[in-house]
Amino acid sequence: MQTYKTQYWLLNVPALWDAEADGDTDVIYDNAGVGELVVSTLYQDEGISDEQLEAMAGEHVDSDADIEDVVLGDFSGIAVSFEQDGEYWCEWYLRSEKVLLFITYNCDAKNVEVDDDVVESILASLEEVV
Repeated sequence: MQTYKTQYWLLNVPALWDAEADGDTDVIYDNAGVGELVVSTLYQDEGISDEQLEAMAGEHVDSDADIEDVVLGDFSGIAVSFEQDGEYWCEWYLRSEKVLLFITYNCDAKNVEVDDDVVESILASLEEVV
């Protein structure tokens, strides 16, 4: 297990996965090519509110997506999962005090359970750095 660290957060990446910065996002991916996590980060001096998270996830409220409240490491927020065009998607809208993370995971719908436990353990290791 290796630690992947950014300016605002860090997490643990399992041996068969890799992580790298890709422009404005960070990508954590399965070397077997099953799926990948993409993390976008926003830092706000005045903090992140629950209302901001709910507004971001708002497009999914009236859809058939599964929506749940989550706590993952130092972050809490909303998880949304759905299938679209043969792909499985999960989106997390997470916040700590001043850091907002928008995280997506996608894979073929037929592989939905392959990375499930690994993705959960990666995100559960999230720690705020600031």
